[in-house]
Amino acid sequence: MGSFDHHKYCNLENKYIVFTVLVLSIALIGSILFGQQRYNIKPVGKPIKEKQKYVLSSAEQDFIAQYEAFILSSFEETNTPGAAIAIIKDGNLIYKKGLGFKSSDGQDSVDTKTLFRIASVSKGFSAVLAALVNIDSAIHWDDHIGDYLNFDVDGEASKITIQHILSHSAGFPYQAYSTLVEDEQPRDTMIRQLLEIPLPRAPGEIHSYQNVAYSMIENVLESATGKSFDELMYERIFHPLGMDDASLSYDSIINFNNKAMPHGYRNGRFVPTQISRSYYNVAAAGGLNLNIEDMSKWLNAMLGNNPNVIPLDAIDRVSEPVIPMRVKNPYFSNYDTPRSGFYGLGWRVMQYPSQTIVYHGGYANGYKSGIAMDRSRNIGICVLTNAPSKFSNIAMINFFKMYEEFHNAKGVATFQASSEAN
Repeated sequence: MGSFDHHKYCNLENKYIVFTVLVLSIALIGSILFGQQRYNIKPVGKPIKEKQKYVLSSAEQDFIAQYEAFILSSFEETNTPGAAIAIIKDGNLIYKKGLGFKSSDGQDSVDTKTLFRIASVSKGFSAVLAALVNIDSAIHWDDHIGDYLNFDVDGEASKITIQHILSHSAGFPYQAYSTLVEDEQPRDTMIRQLLEIPLPRAPGEIHSYQNVAYSMIENVLESATGKSFDELMYERIFHPLGMDDASLSYDSIINFNNKAMPHGYRNGRFVPTQISRSYYNVAAAGGLNLNIEDMSKWLNAMLGNNPNVIPLDAIDRVSEPVIPMRVKNPYFSNYDTPRSGFYGLGWRVMQYPSQTIVYHGGYANGYKSGIAMDRSRNIGICVLTNAPSKFSNIAMINFFKMYEEFHNAKGVATFQASSEAN
């Protein structure tokens, strides 16, 4: 038997190690590329560096303490079963809180991971999704919706554009066929019936709020991209923003353990009811489910603090006034005068003497929600509730009132809560 050549063995061992590392590296790169191709996940740009934890100044702490005292009082006064609130300032989550219970007949508390239906606040997501596809040049705002539908569109309806749909200015009667939404009819069945209605006004002439018509954006995006609306929402918004619990289906919320139950008003109090399938048939208009953790990420992105995912061009476009509208919300209507109300694309725009607030509210199936932001000051708030109480509107508008006084006082925290809460 020959002698053992230690040096020769080491050289072979080193070559084997190098070869193994090379093979594993190639395999890893291949798996990454395959994964991106398989799931159509595109890199969203350079990752944003993690910020240091934001520390509130003493004046800001006073403001938050006074605002929290106000909302806790308002929450009790409105007898709201459960709610969750988040506030973003300068890219920082400066306040988040769960209030009350998931059901008025139980003791399971709402936390920041509790899932709610957000109803028409969904429209803002859908409009931004359309803006992202527009930036890709896959659609254009003046494209006619008939070019993307699988059935004929005749007469005045053939003039309806994507912008008309997203700004509720297509010319349809107010909330036409919303009863079919409640009856859980299929989306395309409702759209076909809607397009048979003679338009009382020409497209682009007036603002007339719609849910069925708004859902046509699903058909448009699916036709333009070859992907389902659900797939696009996850791929372009939910996943890139890290919105891990966000969803847009009935089954998703039913099978989610930590969820708030909807409530109706019976015999002088809010009582729990059942989650329905309605409005998931018009998901773009009112079918999203989110908790306040994920809503805070969305609000932060809408304030322009995550441009790698939601570019400023997209935010500017959807929050630009498109058509004047009547302001029915008494809280935002009376906030300051003179004021002008507009609808952008999936967002309401209120112009006041000293600021512009971009917002939207939502109500469906016993859930009520709202999101509002002042982009010029990089601040915003979101409120989710599981009952049709006044709390969400009170919490939002009084936040801006109290912050306006804080801002004008240049950090001197002397505030007076609004009498509208009483």
